Amino acid sequence: MKFKKIAALVLSAAMILSSASLAGAEIIGADVDAPNTTKSEETLKVGLASEPSTLWGAVAGQVENEAQIVMSTLMDTLIRVDKVTGEILPNLATAWEWTDDTHCKFTLRDDVTMTDGTPLVADDVVYSVGVWTEFSANTDTGRFIAGAEAQDEHTVTIEFNTVCPDLLSMLSWSNFGIGSEDEVNAAGGLDAVQKSPVLGSGKYIFKEWVSGQSITLERNENYWNPDYQGYFKNIVFTFTNDAAAREMAVESGDSQVAVDMPVIQAATYKDSPNVNVVVYDFGQVTHLWYNMLEGHATADVRVRQAIDKAINFDALAMVGTAGTGAPALGYLSPISPYYNETYTTEERVVDIDGAKALLEEAGYGDGLELDILGLQDSVPTYTVIQENLRAAGITVNIVTPDTAQFVGDAFGGNYDLIVVGEWVPNRNPSAFVFLNADNIASGFVIGGPKVTTDELNTLIHDIIKETDQEKAHEMIAQLEQMMKADTIQSNLYPELKAAVIASDLKGYGTIERGFVDVTTLYK
Repeated sequence: MKFKKIAALVLSAAMILSSASLAGAEIIGADVDAPNTTKSEETLKVGLASEPSTLWGAVAGQVENEAQIVMSTLMDTLIRVDKVTGEILPNLATAWEWTDDTHCKFTLRDDVTMTDGTPLVADDVVYSVGVWTEFSANTDTGRFIAGAEAQDEHTVTIEFNTVCPDLLSMLSWSNFGIGSEDEVNAAGGLDAVQKSPVLGSGKYIFKEWVSGQSITLERNENYWNPDYQGYFKNIVFTFTNDAAAREMAVESGDSQVAVDMPVIQAATYKDSPNVNVVVYDFGQVTHLWYNMLEGHATADVRVRQAIDKAINFDALAMVGTAGTGAPALGYLSPISPYYNETYTTEERVVDIDGAKALLEEAGYGDGLELDILGLQDSVPTYTVIQENLRAAGITVNIVTPDTAQFVGDAFGGNYDLIVVGEWVPNRNPSAFVFLNADNIASGFVIGGPKVTTDELNTLIHDIIKETDQEKAHEMIAQLEQMMKADTIQSNLYPELKAAVIASDLKGYGTIERGFVDVTTLYK
C-alpha cells in the first residue's frame, strides 16, 4: 500500500509540474478537477486529428487512437484504473480473483442494462472475449487471452495464455469493452457494427456517423452508475488533421476541444483569453535508439557512448516539450509506479571532449557520418541532435520518408539512429517491446536482434511474471542498469500530450495512453 501512495504522489506532482510550466498561461491539468455533478441539454464538439476507419477496432483487428476515444464512451470494461493512484477499481465487475496463474474469475454487476434493454450477463463477456481472440489475435487485444467460460449468469472466468499479473490492468483499456451477440446481430452483424456500434453499456450511445464530417453520440440516460453525471447531452466529433484549424474552431466557439495538439503549438495559445491549454505527462518517454547490427558504426559501444556524451539533454527536452518538461533520467516516465532515476543530472551534462576521445578510440577521430530516421514532425528534435553531434565531429543526415517507408525502414534496420518512445503503464506482456526478443519475428526490435541478449530477455520475462510489485520495481531498476552499461539507448524526455479547450470547460480526464475522456468534461 505504501508503494501505491508514493506512486500517486509522483503522478500528481508530475501532472501539476508539467501543466504549470507555461508561464502566464491558464493551464488545465489532466485528471485534477472534481467530478461533474450536473446535467445539461448542451452539445460538446470535439475536434479529432483524423476520422477513424472503424469504431470497434477489436473486430477489425486494429487499434486506432481516434476510435479508442469514441469507443471508450460506448462500451464499458470489466474494471477501470484510477488515473491518479493507479489502483484497479470495480466497473462492470464488482470483484475478481486469480484462481491460478492464468485464470481470473470475475463477478459481474446485476444492475447493468445493455443498449438493447437486456441485462449484462456472463455470456456477453464470453462473446466479447471470443471477438477479441478471433479478430484481434495478433494485437494486444487478443493475443494474450485464451478464452472465457461462464460459471453462471454473473460469474465468468477469463483464461490468459501467459503468466502476467498486470494483464488485469490491461482489461481497463477501451478496446476491451463488453458488448453482446444480440446487439451485434441487431446492428446487422460484425461488419455493420464497426460503422454503427449501437452496443455496450457505456455513458453514451451511438447515434450517427456522417462519413467525412462527424460522429454523434447521445447521453445514456439509463447508465448503470448513479454516481456518474454526464454534463453534455450530445457529443459530436469532427475531423481535421490541421492542428491550427482545430484550435481556431475552439477560439471561434465552433468547437470546445481540440485534441492531439503538438505541445510546441499549443504553447503559442497560452495568452488567448478564449482558450485554456492542457499539457500533461501520459507515461511515455522518448528514447534515442542505436542500430547495433553489424556494419553500422553504432554497433560499437564506444560510438554509442560518445553520442550519449555529446547530446545536450536539456536542449532536447526544451524543444521536445516546448519548455514544459525536463530530461528523462530513466527509461520510464516519472508518473510510472516503476520509475527509476537511472542517471544523475551530472551524468546528463554535455561532455564533448569525452565524446571525441571515445570516437578516436573507436577509429573515428577524423569524423563519422550517420543517418537518423524519422517522420517530418521529428525534424525539430532531430535538428538539435544533429547540431549536438556536429560539435563532436559526427555528421548526421536527417531522413524523413513517408509513414509507410518509415515503418519499413525502422523494422528493417535501415538507419543508424532513430527516436522512438515507449509507453509502459504496467508490466503487461508488451512491456519493453523494443527490447523483447519475442518480437524479432515481426521485426519489432528497435536496434536489432543484438539488443536482445539472453540475459536481458530472461530478465524481461521475469519482470512480467513477477507477482510482487516492489520486487518487480527492483528488477526493472536492474534492467535499466544493464541497458545503461551497454548504452543500448539514450533516454531523452517524457513525452507530453496537449489539447486546447474552451476557457469555461473543466474536467479534462484521460483514458489509456493519455487519450481524452470526453465523458468527464463539463462547464
